[in-house]
Amino acid sequence: MKKRLLTILLITIGFSANAQSSEENGMRENSIYFDAGLMPGYHAFVNYERGFYEGKKVSWYGRMGVGYGGLIFAGGGFGALGAVTMLTGKKNSHFELSTGFFRGKDDGDAITLPIIDIGYRYQKPEGGFIFKTKIGILGVGFGVGYAF
Repeated sequence: MKKRLLTILLITIGFSANAQSSEENGMRENSIYFDAGLMPGYHAFVNYERGFYEGKKVSWYGRMGVGYGGLIFAGGGFGALGAVTMLTGKKNSHFELSTGFFRGKDDGDAITLPIIDIGYRYQKPEGGFIFKTKIGILGVGFGVGYAF
């Protein structure tokens, strides 16, 4: 009887430890952040990201946002964006690649601009504070936010 009880206890502890370790290694699924940039374009966006795939080394997120964007000397305006973001790594420091489109209005005319950003993101797997730096079509920029 003691052997059975000990076996059940060890199996339960083993499953519990395994469940905790796999949960700790995963990135948070949601994040909200503000990012801004300048030269050759300009932008200021409020973004929401939601994770849709998490592999061993790469995580993928869908991103949508609203804000103001454009190209210097070509105009811009208020609009919305949609993008896909890839993060590498499972610890605090991540390489980030994001691609998508910004759709806005400039003096009543619709504008569509591509978004292609390459950068660095500081984000702990358990969530909390986010800091980003990037370079892309809409300029060199930074971002701050929160992952949950």
